[in-house]
Parts: sequence; C-alpha cells; structure tokens
Amino acid sequence: MHELAGERKDQLLILCDKNGNPIGEATREACHKGKGKTHLAFMAFLMDGEGKTILTKRSRKKSLWAGYWDAAIVSHVLSGETPLTAANRRGKEELGVDVQFELLGAFYYFQPHGDSCENEYCFVLLGTTNEQVSPNPVEIDAVHNVSFASLISDSQKNSNKYTPWLLLSLSKIDALKHL
Repeated sequence: MHELAGERKDQLLILCDKNGNPIGEATREACHKGKGKTHLAFMAFLMDGEGKTILTKRSRKKSLWAGYWDAAIVSHVLSGETPLTAANRRGKEELGVDVQFELLGAFYYFQPHGDSCENEYCFVLLGTTNEQVSPNPVEIDAVHNVSFASLISDSQKNSNKYTPWLLLSLSKIDALKHL
C-alpha cells in the first residue's frame, strides 16, 4: 500500500559535501531553492522479471521536472538510512514493491530549474522485482517498461524528455553499461 503524502517542504534532508560526506541537515525547501544546498539523494533502476527497465513519468504535481521520464524510484536518503534502505522505503511508497537493491556508484551534480535546483550527491542503485508495480498517483503519472538498450537509444535521441540525473547516470556509472 502507498503513502499518498507527496512532497513535504519541511522534511529534513541530509546535507553533504560534494563527495557525499554528511555535514548536517536542512529542509527540503532550503535544499532546492535558488542554488540550493548539497544533499544526499538516490536513483534506483528497477528491472522487471523479463529483464526490462521500469521507467516512471514524474507526476505533474512534482515541484521539479514534473512530467519527465525517470528511473523507477528516485528520492532522498533520510537521517538513519543508507541509500539501500531509503530506496526500499521509497519502492514501497512509490511503486508498492519491496525490493533489495545493490549500489552501482554515485556522482555529484547541480542542475538549475527555474528559481529552484537539484544540488545532490546521487547514489545509483539497481534492483529486480517480479512483483506487479502499483504506481502511487501522487508521485507517478505513468510507468513504461523498456529494454535497457532502448532506454539508451531514446535518451540520446530525445534527451529533453528525461530527468538530468537519469541522463547523467547513464554516462557516469560504468556498471550500467553491462545491463
């Protein structure tokens, strides 16, 4: 079952340096306004039982990159969590699945978006599920399963329909080249 809460401006996120070392906390709003504050985030690629990549289209209600295609599960690492436990938590909340993930790598990026931004140290994870996903309508407008080769090809031809962190992960994380 999903939690339908959506984004909380007052949610505390973990601040970090550009190498992912925690240095404090700040609200989600403070982390994303203007030039923001560097904080811990993750994106989790999820493969279905047929080996296809599950992509999600970000809800129109999202404050950043609404309507863009993204990895299956994307969010923040909260206090007391590892990137792996955060992804498992959000997998339940966003797609109704309980998945164990593996860490593939991480990178820092900054991307402005109007008067807001993403300023994140982003862990990249991979998991597999045979469960039927059940998208949380507060978080996700659509789900699409594609071969990884099709994702690579389409993201190169139509980069404007994908989130910047998805595009960066495809170019920065060597382990993804083996999917």
